[in-house]
Amino acid sequence: MSITDFGRQLRPREHKSVNHLEKIQELFLYEKAMDPNEFAKYGGKRANILLKAIDDNTPIETDSGTFPLTWIDNSDRDKLKTAIGGDKEKYAAVFKSGTRFKPILKNEDGKEFTVKQIVKTAMFGGKGSSGEPSGADWEDIITHHYNVLIGKPGFDPSATKAVEEKWDDFDEIGQTIAKNFDKVLGGTGMVQYGAGKSSSNLSDFWRNPAKGVKGGTDGTPKTDMYTSNYQISLKKAGGSQLASGGQGETLSTFYAALQHFSTDKAGTAIINDTMKEIQDNFTKLTTSYSKGDLEKIARDKKKQGKLSDKDKTALEEFITTEEFHKKFNNEMIPKLNEISDAKEFKEWFIFEAMSGYSKFREKKAIASVCMEFNANNGSVTKFIEVTPKGRSAGISGAPQVSGKIKKVAGGAKLYASWKSSGGNPYSVLRVNSLGEDDNYDEMTLRGCIRKTIAEDRISQALLREEVEELDEFKFIGRAFDRIKKMGKDAILWVKNLITKILKAVKQALDKIKRMGKKVFEGIFNFIGIEPTVRTSIPGEIEGFVTV
Repeated sequence: MSITDFGRQLRPREHKSVNHLEKIQELFLYEKAMDPNEFAKYGGKRANILLKAIDDNTPIETDSGTFPLTWIDNSDRDKLKTAIGGDKEKYAAVFKSGTRFKPILKNEDGKEFTVKQIVKTAMFGGKGSSGEPSGADWEDIITHHYNVLIGKPGFDPSATKAVEEKWDDFDEIGQTIAKNFDKVLGGTGMVQYGAGKSSSNLSDFWRNPAKGVKGGTDGTPKTDMYTSNYQISLKKAGGSQLASGGQGETLSTFYAALQHFSTDKAGTAIINDTMKEIQDNFTKLTTSYSKGDLEKIARDKKKQGKLSDKDKTALEEFITTEEFHKKFNNEMIPKLNEISDAKEFKEWFIFEAMSGYSKFREKKAIASVCMEFNANNGSVTKFIEVTPKGRSAGISGAPQVSGKIKKVAGGAKLYASWKSSGGNPYSVLRVNSLGEDDNYDEMTLRGCIRKTIAEDRISQALLREEVEELDEFKFIGRAFDRIKKMGKDAILWVKNLITKILKAVKQALDKIKRMGKKVFEGIFNFIGIEPTVRTSIPGEIEGFVTV
């Protein structure tokens, strides 16, 4: 506001006194100048209000007082009527001369006004948010007028009541939106659904998508309104974007997509490749020799006696547990990254992010189509099918991904970083408890190693009385050294021990393969890692997801 305009605000009004403090408060809290943008909103709702107020001789508040206004030139009245339903440029042609607002109205004293001097009071939907529909209000407006249009007035009594009590002056734009909705949805009754949110509607899976993983907590339904054929997630064009759902929502979406992906042909191929990689990398990293090398040495007593000092050290000094798992994980990360890079996985991720298929207990909360509307001209600006043709049948039983989602998913970027899970899963072992301690998870790599060591009679016999703490590989190295000093075939013992560990690994992986939809969770747990996920979502769907 200019200094001149502000000064006018503080002058006595021409027809009545004013509380200046109240006026200044109103100015800063509520006032917004009327301009082409304001008149273009909601199908020209404010233009119709202005026309009617002038025709009815209703007092209109301006920056200089409140009084009835008339047209300076009636041709401007006709131009304004013609502009209704158009964009802001059509209104600008009525209100402006070049870039400046021109006087088009006057009071009974002949004082001239531009529309810029009209205060956006409650008459025009001003004074806070009371005159501006919220997202849930728009759902009521659209639902009510859609039902009236298809010949089912009152199909949703709550929506109809809300409109009749508060939003009857949005009838014109509501009817226009309803007509455009009918073009894409067809004629079955509509119910407004998404006004409330409750975490009690969240599935157990969504809260805890994997062992030790905290998932999402946002219980806002994806569905805002529904018909017998569609469950609609609604967004107003130009409205505020959804806030990020944080890491919990993203991880739940990630694990949900993994479950779908596990039954996918592409997912199955990655599962098999990953498990082969686990076995190959374990063998490669346990010693400087491969399993085959050890077998050759074990068969050749002369070769054992001719080992160089370097080779002897390689067999004697196994890498420490922390270093082993660090190297092991580094070897596995490229294979794991193939998961988040897979085209099919991205499709399932976007499907979950837009539908909430795995998120809600109540199936009505799951969206089958995402729609965006323009509140100013009533058009449907986006119709994004989440399921084939956007039908709710696609979220019943086995989920189905639409062709649209498959196209959109190509623009998504998923960044997964991997870290050790559960603090330090590779803590040291107390040697003298190995024979008694069965507190290990055989479905983890570390558990397979520990179990095999605990069941090995030779190592237990040699080291049972030791009380110092050793990691798995230091323990093996100590036993190797004792066996060698006794003149026994230490290399054959190592070879046999590694063979036993590999057998335990294979048995664990075979069990993981049978975990069904939780197979990827089983793989992550076996390795001892968990993902942290970041996303870059295509702008086309950004307002419909919370990851």
